[in-house]
This record gives sequence, structure tokens and C-alpha cells, in this order.
Amino acid sequence: MKEVAVRGVRKSFGGLRVLDGVDLTIPAGSFTGILGASGSGKTTLLRIIAGFERLDRGEVKLGDEVVDGRRVFVPSEHRRIGYVPQEGALFPHLSVGRNVAFGLRRGPHRRARVLELLDMVGLAGLQRRYPHQLSGGQQQRVALARALATDPEIVLLDEPFSSLDASMRAEVRAEVLDVLRQAGTTSILVTHDQDEALSMADHVAVLRHGVIAQLDTPAGIYRRPLDPALARFLGESNVLHAPVTPASGATDPNVLTADTPLGSLAVEGWPATAGAGPAHVLIRPEQILLGEPGTAPLDATVESYQYFGHDAVVRVRPDGDRLPELVVRVTGGTPLVAGARVGLTVQGSVVAWPIADGEDGHGRTHEGRHDGRHGDGPGGSRTNTDPEEAAGPSEPDAERLTNSGRKTPP
Repeated sequence: MKEVAVRGVRKSFGGLRVLDGVDLTIPAGSFTGILGASGSGKTTLLRIIAGFERLDRGEVKLGDEVVDGRRVFVPSEHRRIGYVPQEGALFPHLSVGRNVAFGLRRGPHRRARVLELLDMVGLAGLQRRYPHQLSGGQQQRVALARALATDPEIVLLDEPFSSLDASMRAEVRAEVLDVLRQAGTTSILVTHDQDEALSMADHVAVLRHGVIAQLDTPAGIYRRPLDPALARFLGESNVLHAPVTPASGATDPNVLTADTPLGSLAVEGWPATAGAGPAHVLIRPEQILLGEPGTAPLDATVESYQYFGHDAVVRVRPDGDRLPELVVRVTGGTPLVAGARVGLTVQGSVVAWPIADGEDGHGRTHEGRHDGRHGDGPGGSRTNTDPEEAAGPSEPDAERLTNSGRKTPP
């Protein structure tokens, strides 16, 4: 296993700047998710790490070796990287066993290695089947086995679950994560699916407008997003405007509360240099408790109720005109009909950000860049479009990784 270090990486396609100085360190043996919307540059970054694209500026190091930088370029087949593309990219004319063995040198241990890998990914006994005889989830596990066949030190996963049914996606994600943990490789997943990144990764890097906006643990990035825009991107959010003031009766001036129609809420993560003032206040849907009207700080009317089995999303219209419609996430209980009256209470502390002078009310001035090391930092800045975002590696690219330098047989 190796650490991956990306320093000051820039990449443009024609006149479009796609990556604008990406800094990111991925610890050896960890699983890191790179999360971003379409056009953020995440697939381009993965292709540069793999060696499918040359960077324009900056440096990529795998362990102590510079593999892409000024006057240095190590081809993908010499980087000891396994690659799992979006659609699996299995050879339809080869059996499962031959697909997995494709990158292995011929020798007495080749068959044993294939059987070992198929057993590892839960496909023991299926080596004679062909890709069209497998389910989508099984095909992705074959692609993973092929990526692991040559004992790579790093495995790159390019949205490998996007084509799977929702019912299958969570199961296959858990299986793939378990296999990668067993293998002990450094793993990097790029995805636009927040649930995927938060549930699988040790660390999540949000790539926004070509730079790393924030890097943290899944819990850290969800609970303490850098700015309102990032909070909304990471999941449904209620972002209110309210003043932040010193807590009533507190002797420490750094103990603050947000004075909202839902009550005085304890604030965490407030910049020490900001002082009291107007703020954006984040309340996650699961923080709001529903109760009987007249027993809570604020009453509301139910606008809609969406049932998802494991939980439900309730949209409510608070009384008065001080707050917009709020989103509440609940588990169990009796379904609520539109028009029902409820009381709203917030549990736990909230995150707040100062409203800057000249801000448009949506947090759009909270922009900068993150240095790619673990912990909190400033956000992304520029708007660019990545024409390569939806594309995985071309067939020659995939061949170079699966072949380990060998040519495809006719």
C-alpha cells in the first residue's frame, strides 16, 4: 500500500480550466471518497492519478515516487494501480475466470490466484460463466477481482455502482468495501452520491470548481460543512438566517447561541474572530422533533409526508412569516396528513456561518481553497466545466491497467 499525494495539480481542456490547483493527501491503506457534482473535475483527477491523462502543472506522487510532474511521467501500467470503471468493462467473449486472469502472467500459480480472487469477492465456482450470465452486481465484483489480480498498491473506483439498481447498490458497496479492507490497498472512490461517499470512506474530499473545498471524516464533513452551499450539497438542509449572540448567563464569551424562532440553539464551529452578528444557521432534518402543537417553541402545519420505509420526510410550514418551509426526517410513528398541526423542537447544537458584507444571502462568498490535508479548511472558488466528467477510461486506457503491459490477444 502507498500514500497518494497530489500537489498543485492543474488541468485544462482547450480553454476550459478543469482542475485549478488540487492539493490532496490520501494516507496509505485508507479508503478516501472524492465527492463532487458533475463537472467538478473528479473523474479527470482520477484519470491523472491512474496515468490516463497528463497533468498540465503540479505533481502526483505514489509513495516516495513522483509519477507525474515536471519532466517526469510514469505510464499507467508501471504504477501498480488497479482500476474499476463505471460499467465494469468486462470482455464479453471471455469467461469470468479469463477476465480475472487477463492481467496475470502465465505460470503455475495463475489458476490458483484466479480462484482465490473469485472466492474473495464471493463468486467461487462461477469462473466458467460469461459476463452476460451474471447480474450487474456480480459483474462489478468480477471487475474488482480483475483489478486486484496483480496485487496493486492502489485501487481506483470510478463511480462503479452508478449502473446498479438501488436495491442492489448498498449490498454491493458493502461487499466491495469488505474486499478492499481485506486486501489492504489504498483505495480512492470518485462519486456524486453523497450516501455512497459518507458510508464507505474513511475520509471524504469534496471537489468543487476544480479545487478541494473540504476534506474531513464523513461525520466531520456532514456535521461541520464549510459553508451553506456545501451543507446543501451533502444532504437535505434547513438553513435559516438568525443572529448569533453570547449565550444568556454564560461567563465565557465564546459560548454562543443562535436566536431562532425555534429557540436559542447552541452554536458550534463559530470562527473565534467573527464576534456576534447575523448568520446562516444549519439545522439538519433529523435534528427537528415533531410533537403536539402548543408544547414546543414553534408550531407548524404539515405540507407533505413522504414515506420511504426506513424513515419518512415531512415538509412543514412554520406559523408566521419568519421561516421558510422546513424539512423534517422522522422514523416510525403514524403517517401525517397534509394540514395536520405539529410542534417543532430542535435537538443538539447547530453550525452557523457569519453573513459577510455584500453576501447574496446564500453563502456564496464563503469561497477559497483547501490544502488537501485532513481537517477543516476553506472552500472551492471557481466555476468550470469538465467535458471528460461523464467518461471513464477509453478501451486502450483500461487495457493498459488490466494487461500490466501485455498486449491484447487478437
